[in-house]
Amino acid sequence: MPPRSRVTSAPKPPREQKGAVLIVSLLFVLILALIGMSASQTASLELRMSANSRDGGLAFQAAEAALVDAESYLSAEATLPPFDGSSVGLFRAGEAGEVPVWLTVNWQPSDSQTYSGVLEGVGEQPRYIIEQLPPMPMPGGSLQSNVPLTETGWYRITARGVGTSKSASVSLQSIYKR
Repeated sequence: MPPRSRVTSAPKPPREQKGAVLIVSLLFVLILALIGMSASQTASLELRMSANSRDGGLAFQAAEAALVDAESYLSAEATLPPFDGSSVGLFRAGEAGEVPVWLTVNWQPSDSQTYSGVLEGVGEQPRYIIEQLPPMPMPGGSLQSNVPLTETGWYRITARGVGTSKSASVSLQSIYKR
């Protein structure tokens, strides 16, 4: 069989380049840069959110520690001092319709008690106030007219704690029966 002859065509002259590949690659780089910036902003926002959550949790724990400290104070004292504002942090609760003491106190050492321990990592040590509520008869007492009802002392404890920054503060309240 005779060898086949290969017909070779003349090389085609190079076409003019229009730069489409360059434009597409620049668009890809721009899109990747925008995705990177968005991811960076999202990560930064999530970092701030987690720091704020930690700060709020620390403030809550500080306020909880102050509540427990105030309850320990009430249970440890055999006789309590008068709740007339003469002792720091001890107040008589206002009448119905009056602005509550815990809303008007400025949480300075002259107005409130400081937590007896030391908490690390907080902007300031937690503080609390105790308000003596009006005495109330205990349920289950006698209904006879000549038998007096036993009264129990009730106290409202308001505690305030702050986190690492003073902008995160938490206030907690509890009612304590003595």
